[in-house]
Amino acid sequence: MVMEPAELAQWTPIRLTLERPEPVVDWCDLRGIAFREPFFMQTVARWASQQADGGEALRPVIRTTLSTLEAVDGVGECLEPSGFIFHISRCGSTVLSRLFGVVPDSFVVSEADPINTFLEANPDELNEAALVACLRLMIRALGRRRFDDERHYVVKFSSWNIRRLALLRAAFPAVPWVFVYRSPVEVISSVLKGSPGWMQLQRFPAEAEYLLGIPAAECADMPPELFCARVLAGFCQAALDGDDGTPLFVNYTDLPDAAWGPVARHFAIPLAVEHVARMREEARYYAKDAERRPFVADASQKRAASPEIRALADHWLGGIYTEMQARRAARLGGS
Repeated sequence: MVMEPAELAQWTPIRLTLERPEPVVDWCDLRGIAFREPFFMQTVARWASQQADGGEALRPVIRTTLSTLEAVDGVGECLEPSGFIFHISRCGSTVLSRLFGVVPDSFVVSEADPINTFLEANPDELNEAALVACLRLMIRALGRRRFDDERHYVVKFSSWNIRRLALLRAAFPAVPWVFVYRSPVEVISSVLKGSPGWMQLQRFPAEAEYLLGIPAAECADMPPELFCARVLAGFCQAALDGDDGTPLFVNYTDLPDAAWGPVARHFAIPLAVEHVARMREEARYYAKDAERRPFVADASQKRAASPEIRALADHWLGGIYTEMQARRAARLGGS
């Protein structure tokens, strides 16, 4: 099925495959589909499920070459991102993104696979200028209006994406960004209880080196606790190194109030009283659940960590955490 750019421009890219000789993009028609799930690909899965159920006319997935991104960019209206959300992992960033997702004239694209595919590519094998241009086109394509009232567009990235901050800043130098973090002991403990995808890269040393900064030769014999601590330290150091004086550093303890306070101001998203009321209501529920389930804070014993974890956190992240706290206080206020 071949579509003209004017028609395809109303669709959304959902998958990128960097195959040879020609990378391809898969598109689907998400008009009328709200991004209400915690993560972008969950919304795509809901759309696919509706298709499988046959409840409406079948809307196929269209495959095009990568060059189509440029062809459709000048057609229709793409929203420039209002803000970028980066994070250390397991720190409340999904809470932050979901709160902006309930503001009526805003929408959030959270950890979209097409963005990750670009950022997963080995930088030694790609032309940096071309990659920056493609990232810009993809993020703009994901930010197309699908309703009539969207005014603000927020992009939440996967935790490891912070290591590609320079590429994203080159693509969107004026977009304000935040980095969400948490007590290193709590983050390490949470990651080890339910490993995110980047923890699996310890089994793939080459990828661990260029994506996470862990030397390939050290991966095999490294205890997972140490691997985790070193990777998290790399995430935070990348945020500090990329700090040009403009981002906000937001601690888990600042949430949810920081969303409708300093972060909304930083992203220049005006909020009416009723918008804040919606955000407060949404904050009552678990952020990563597609279905509403009242949030219950972890008990102190659930957050307990072994002396070994505490020692690793202090060694690899203690000084970094102190520096982030100082920058947070300078820009958000408080201690």
